[in-house]
Amino acid sequence: MLLRISLVILPLLFTAPAFGQALSEDYRRLLAEAAATQDDARFAETVDLLASVAPGGAVAVLNALAGIAPDRLTLAENRFAATDAGGPSQLADASDRQAEAPEAAPDESAPARVDRFLPLPPLSGWSGRLSAGLRVDSGNSDQQDYVLGLEVTRDLAEWGFEAGIDYAYSESGGTVARDQLSLEARGERDIGHRFSLFLGGEFDQDQLSSFDYTAFLSAGLAYRPALPETMDWVLRAGPGIRYVSPVAGPAESQFALDLGSDYEWQVTDTSRFASETTFLIADSSRAEQKFAFITALSEAWAIEAAWRYRYEFEPLPGFEEGDSRFDISVVREF
Repeated sequence: MLLRISLVILPLLFTAPAFGQALSEDYRRLLAEAAATQDDARFAETVDLLASVAPGGAVAVLNALAGIAPDRLTLAENRFAATDAGGPSQLADASDRQAEAPEAAPDESAPARVDRFLPLPPLSGWSGRLSAGLRVDSGNSDQQDYVLGLEVTRDLAEWGFEAGIDYAYSESGGTVARDQLSLEARGERDIGHRFSLFLGGEFDQDQLSSFDYTAFLSAGLAYRPALPETMDWVLRAGPGIRYVSPVAGPAESQFALDLGSDYEWQVTDTSRFASETTFLIADSSRAEQKFAFITALSEAWAIEAAWRYRYEFEPLPGFEEGDSRFDISVVREF
């Protein structure tokens, strides 16, 4: 699957408890995660949004931050001072104003602000896109397919999740020439500054390949190396089980080792490069490389060009080992 189109299955819903000047444990935990995992720019945005949704505002956030991550306290103070319309003096007098004014009862009907790290409203932290395009295959099949898709992903603050569905369909002479389905899902849980645990699975059904269907389930460890703000890189490794069902013959399961690499580079403000490499080591091993280049047309619209090459080390007789695919799509992000 070259154009991975992620579809969220079930987002987690949280409700933040009411509290006074002191931040609740939920907010303190989120503040600690942000201080440990985010760069200065992202952390400044997080504390700014925390101050806007938490009772007690900037004062409560700064008081909590002094005990959680004092090394990030100056950054937060500068952020509040820069964004306060009245200048730093308003921040300094915030506690006095709150002491003089009675605390207003929370408005249950008012919608909470959505922040990618605050699990306050449903779908907090999720983003997505719609896409429509043309796919050109070569290798085991030489044809063109029409592709539609939806992608929704959850960023990793303490946990993260993404699931995807990719469906390609085409006809030739009034006969269905391609009816191919790919499913993919992966969840991650933070266990440190750069490490996380993952559980993932995939399913691929395409009778034009050497297998009627293949499926894979794995779990393991992921690592994020330190890189500039414009880059993100995730390395994964873990054991798993691969299920293969040949076009002719019984299905079988195989123990496998899952090795993966996901890399993204924000080349410019309007263009992004992505690379995904997977290698399944099993009796029927498989390697796959995907490249994608996305160019923004506006704030919400983009063009994506993507190329995928898949190599089956043990294809059935009559099928080629390599199979390539090229996609060109119009993308609507939300």
